[in-house]
Amino acid sequence: MLIMKTSLATALIALAGIFPARAVLVNFTYTQSAAATGSGTISAFSYDNGGGPINFTATSMTAATVVNPVPGATPAGFVGAMNAQSGSANEANQSVGLTWTGFVLATGTRGAQTYTMRIPYVFVPKQTQAPDTNDYNWSVAFGDSATADASSASMRFAMWYSRDTVIDAVETANTFQRYTQQNHTFGAGVVDSFTNTDLTTTALKDATDGGDPQGVDAAGRDLAFYWGWRDQGSLTAGNILVDNFAVGGLLNADESTLTLVPEPSGAVLLLAGTGLMLRRRR
Repeated sequence: MLIMKTSLATALIALAGIFPARAVLVNFTYTQSAAATGSGTISAFSYDNGGGPINFTATSMTAATVVNPVPGATPAGFVGAMNAQSGSANEANQSVGLTWTGFVLATGTRGAQTYTMRIPYVFVPKQTQAPDTNDYNWSVAFGDSATADASSASMRFAMWYSRDTVIDAVETANTFQRYTQQNHTFGAGVVDSFTNTDLTTTALKDATDGGDPQGVDAAGRDLAFYWGWRDQGSLTAGNILVDNFAVGGLLNADESTLTLVPEPSGAVLLLAGTGLMLRRRR
C-alpha cells in the first residue's frame, strides 16, 4: 500500500509537468551589517500543482558574498570601503557589493506530504503590478569614520543590479541595471553619515527598464547589488565606508524543480528496527 501511495504521488507530479508553467514569485529581505555579518529571509509562499496548495515555510537565505574593493581600509563593524570611481557600468568593480549564486531549497507541506522547490538567486524580469511598484528596494548607510576620515568635492553615487563584466568602456547590454542617486560631499574632520534608499527618486526600481543600456538589463542574471561612487567630484582624502547594506525584492521559485520527499519504505523501517534491537542486545 505504501509503494502504491508513493507511485501515485510520483505520477501526479509527472502529470502536473504537462500543464503550462506558472511564475512563482516570492519576496526576500537581506541585511549585511558588517563584512562577515549578514542574514536574510525568503517569505513563505503557496504553490498549487493541481493537487491542492502546497504551503512553503519561510526560508533562510545563504549569506551573501561581500565585494569589498579596499578591505585593508575597512574598520571593524563596516561592510566595505571604496576610494575610486565605478564609472557608469561598474566595470572596474570598485563598488561595495552583495552577490549570490546558485539556489536555496524551500520546504513545503500538503497534508502529510513534504515537498521541496529550488529558489534560484536570479533577478526576475520586470513585473507590472496595479499600481506598479518597485520590484527591488534597498537602504544603504554610508559615510566615513574618525579612523578613515574622508573629504571630497560633490560626488555622485549609484546602485547597480549586477554589473558589466566586459572591461571595454562600453555599456554592454544585458549585463546590468543602474539607478543613479543624489550627490554627497564629505567634510574634513567630520564623521559623515548618509542614508540612501530607493525612495529618493521616483523611477521604479526593476531589473529591466526602458533606458540604456538596451536589452533585458539585469533580468536573468545572478542576484548582485553594488553601491558606489559613480562619477563626478573627487575624493581628496580618506575612504568611503558602507556601514549597513539592506536589499529586498523578488525571486522566482522554480516550479519545475518541485520534488516530493519520499517516505521511508517498509524495508528501511524494518532494517532500522532490527539495528535498534541488535544494539539493545549488546
